[in-house]
Amino acid sequence: MEELMNLKFTSEWWSLMGPLVLCVLDVLTGYMYAWINDDVKSAKMRAGLGKKFGELVYVVVGIVAKYAIGTGSIMLFMSAYICFMEIVSLFENCAKLGVPVPDKIKNKINKESEEK
Repeated sequence: MEELMNLKFTSEWWSLMGPLVLCVLDVLTGYMYAWINDDVKSAKMRAGLGKKFGELVYVVVGIVAKYAIGTGSIMLFMSAYICFMEIVSLFENCAKLGVPVPDKIKNKINKESEEK
């Protein structure tokens, strides 16, 4: 338990691993939805994985900026931004899979999907 108390969520490790874990979960839930609906397409998956790679590049740029500029705020912003996007995407995927999602979140997701 003491080890958990010593974690520093402002470190480069967590700034990279948080978005990475969320990206992997997003890809898995998206793939699961496509598999259930017999809609697995390699071109669509390549495009999605390319997007995820680009998102992780943002985080790496933030980490590099931390050392180049001397401030970690860019790194934290990039990491938080990617995490937020991935969490929203996970809610969308889980709602499509039939997992109960709170109504406030579901309504917000539906509004954003209709605007696209």
